[in-house]
Amino acid sequence: MVGCAAIAVEPLAHSTLASAASHGLYGDADAHGAGPGRLALDSSVVRMPIDVRGNLVYLRGRVNASDSLWIVLDSGAAADVINASRARELGLSIAEGGEAHGSGGAAEAGRVRGATVNLPGVALDGAPLTTLSLDDIGARTGRDLDAILGYPLLSRCVVEIDYAAGTLTIREGDHYHYAGGGTVLPLEFKERLPYVRARITLPGRAPIDGRFVIDTGSGNAIILAAPFVREQRVLEAVPKTIQVRNRGVGGGTQNLLARVSSLTLGGIRLDAPTATLRVSDVGHIAASGASGNIGGDVLRRFKVIFDYPRRRMILEPNARLADPFEADMSGLGVRAGPGETRAFLVEWIQPSSPAEESGFAPGDLIERVDGTPSAELGLPAWREMCRRPGETHRLGILRGEAHLEIAFTTRRML
Repeated sequence: MVGCAAIAVEPLAHSTLASAASHGLYGDADAHGAGPGRLALDSSVVRMPIDVRGNLVYLRGRVNASDSLWIVLDSGAAADVINASRARELGLSIAEGGEAHGSGGAAEAGRVRGATVNLPGVALDGAPLTTLSLDDIGARTGRDLDAILGYPLLSRCVVEIDYAAGTLTIREGDHYHYAGGGTVLPLEFKERLPYVRARITLPGRAPIDGRFVIDTGSGNAIILAAPFVREQRVLEAVPKTIQVRNRGVGGGTQNLLARVSSLTLGGIRLDAPTATLRVSDVGHIAASGASGNIGGDVLRRFKVIFDYPRRRMILEPNARLADPFEADMSGLGVRAGPGETRAFLVEWIQPSSPAEESGFAPGDLIERVDGTPSAELGLPAWREMCRRPGETHRLGILRGEAHLEIAFTTRRML
């Protein structure tokens, strides 16, 4: 099983690698429930740089003797994953025939045994790798997604993600002692995924306590599961929603984006976070009975310490704690374009958005943004631009064989 790994691109086209029940992909757990494999550190404390893009934690690493790969650290992944196309390129032996059930439904999966994943100063040897197709998600993030590291690494050590400083620290767990002043939250594990107790407050309602997956592989703030949305009558409480499209393991889904009044974690209150509301039972983002998941747009406001050996998570607020939660303000759902162009391909136009009002159309290729080639700007920088209100941008697009220039001005739609 590859569990609840949510690789979120943006509300218009966020992709969720969520798998709830794969068959024969884990391997037998050891006495500590960590599964096969061995973790080796060069020293008791290893620190390495991270690149946070779209609220996802990217690392540079290798699989066996590969060239440097982009690897996402995902607390919502119950198994380690390698992109199927990358595994074939590296000549890895793949046992086919598995199945992963993700946020969009079922997907083919395979298994690679005996591989070694290397990070700077860290080696995870012998933990099986699940193969899944990640190329489509990479096209939406604007960066190759070669592999995902989840529970097999996190269960063997203490991992500290310092979003503000851009560093990841891995410590041996046996003698770890926390002496800081952060908020300590107990973790519950189900199917190798970490759950915390948190409180959601809907407009005009009493607070609701629930269990949420802590998911560093989701760039969103909150995703609420479809049963929770129905049982709590969320759509009746929120004043406004906008349509969103999501894609993950097993295919795509259409959902809604809204704001809730607050999210409270261990006494830390975050006001007006955005929440993706699942409106279909297709796919899976959390165990039955759970409320949903909490992702990177919340976690980036902290230094996050995962101490799986002691079943706890520690949050130390950083300077971004009070930052407002923003959503896309363009209405353009884009991905990397075909071939080597690296232009932005418009896949979808949000109704009643600046993009629709300005005359964009699905299939448009965005070649330039304010005079800068799209390939030079990159999708992560583009998406940051589209989360700032009141900015006018002029886009050079290719529509069929015609070159056009279209301007639009960003505005909050939620």
